[in-house]
Amino acid sequence: MKIFLSALEASPEFEHIDTKIDGYMYNLMSYFYIKGKEYYKPIIRKSKEILIDSGAHSFQSGKRVDWEEYTKEYANWIYRVDEDKILGYFEMDIDPAGYPLVYVERLRKILNRQSNKIIPVWHKNRGIEEFKRMCKNPNNINNIVAITGFKNEDIRDHQYIYFYNYAKACGVDIHCLGMTRRGILDKVPFDYVDSSSWKQDVLFGSVGDIKLGKEYTRANRAEALYYSYLKGMKMQKEYYYKYRKK
Repeated sequence: MKIFLSALEASPEFEHIDTKIDGYMYNLMSYFYIKGKEYYKPIIRKSKEILIDSGAHSFQSGKRVDWEEYTKEYANWIYRVDEDKILGYFEMDIDPAGYPLVYVERLRKILNRQSNKIIPVWHKNRGIEEFKRMCKNPNNINNIVAITGFKNEDIRDHQYIYFYNYAKACGVDIHCLGMTRRGILDKVPFDYVDSSSWKQDVLFGSVGDIKLGKEYTRANRAEALYYSYLKGMKMQKEYYYKYRKK
């Protein structure tokens, strides 16, 4: 299992963290935050592997977006920056916001014209048959399909193992977005997961499982985030070796 730590690129304290860490393991970045920027490049250079999220869910609800134009910009950016250590790029999964699946598939085609690394993301509104179809025909070179890990949204906790088993029976890898809950990870050996919980912990006054208080972490935010990221790297190593193929 590879745990991708997300939202490093969205942190104002990134430079402080980056100067202290010689090499990263796995990072997930959002196109929403890095489009038109250059500062994210050290993250790619210093990481073993990278995943890129479309950033569709980073928009505030109610904001009008020209999704086709955004998707074309995303696709062109993918074409320009792609390299071997970027494992894949998540599609524009905007159907939970009310857009029909045919529209999402149209946007996916725009991305597929520029890259064979586009990862489809299943949501419950698509129905279970669509997940099965995705697993039988993921249409990306790395054979990865994705589901979401947000508690009690698309999938209930006891159902993750069924999604995992079906994907593996089809010979594809499965990524669970927004998932680092140990209770699930200890039962379901996903190929890939990601989470920004290393960063969220600091907002609530903790560094990993060490509670320091909001006042302390607010006053020492940069250093607290650095140590929290190190905790995240420790978790990456723990689960990588736990599920490493023999």
